[in-house]
Amino acid sequence: MTDHAGLVSAAGAVQRRQIYADPAVYEQELERIFGRCWLFLVHESQIPQPGDFFRTFMGEDDVLVVRQKDGSIKAFLNTCTHRGNRLCRADRGNARAFACNYHGWAFGTDGALVNVPLEKDAYFNEIDKTRFGLVEVDQVASYKGLVFGCFDKNAPSLSEYLGDMKWYLDVWLDAQPGGTALIGETQKVELMTNWKLPVENVCGDGYHLGWAHAGAMKAVQSMDFSGFTVGNASVDLEGGLSIAGLNGHSLLATVDGVSGYSFYPDNAGILRYLEQNRPTAIERLG
Repeated sequence: MTDHAGLVSAAGAVQRRQIYADPAVYEQELERIFGRCWLFLVHESQIPQPGDFFRTFMGEDDVLVVRQKDGSIKAFLNTCTHRGNRLCRADRGNARAFACNYHGWAFGTDGALVNVPLEKDAYFNEIDKTRFGLVEVDQVASYKGLVFGCFDKNAPSLSEYLGDMKWYLDVWLDAQPGGTALIGETQKVELMTNWKLPVENVCGDGYHLGWAHAGAMKAVQSMDFSGFTVGNASVDLEGGLSIAGLNGHSLLATVDGVSGYSFYPDNAGILRYLEQNRPTAIERLG
């Protein structure tokens, strides 16, 4: 057990590098953070039909998110309850059942064990299939199209967990009638680093932009990077802000809602749409 008392000093705004490199710290994070928090799984539009599934991860646990016959959504550990073999290797698709390629045990989309090969010869028809269904994620809930899962059955509801962060999510999830849908395919990138580094990059570190993204800024001359010059020689800090303290959540945001689109060379249509729909967004969100 690692003593966390000396790892971070809020008063001095300093932290020890140990929090990024100590395996013991990471193991505790898997248990106390990833094992207890609500984790994003999929957008509802990615699994619209019964039998649609999407494979993702909760911490280091491989999970399958499956649309049920009644329209609800369940999530299961992607592992056969017989010998622990990975059950499904596809990233997404539609299935009537999931069959293990090791011994052939088959599970319905509701997680129930439905078929055991050689059940009479190997198990003398005495196996209780109700005991060997897929391991289900304890809680699954959706917030305006975003589906989350939680391994802790005693954790607060998703709505409680999101807290004040819901208003900021609504800015792009619910600013217009009809909600949202994913366009195109998901992109998956494996970063060989501690999980906290990319999190803090997008939750409060605007300081790195002119250096870490200098190469992109030089290469893509067609984009307007006004406000973020290479090397941070000058940065317009009035256009954005970092928001923290939202029940543990945080984010970066633009003040006017349109500054982020100045990077795109053909942004006239985007800006025109935002301007036309601003009254509706204000009416819905304030």
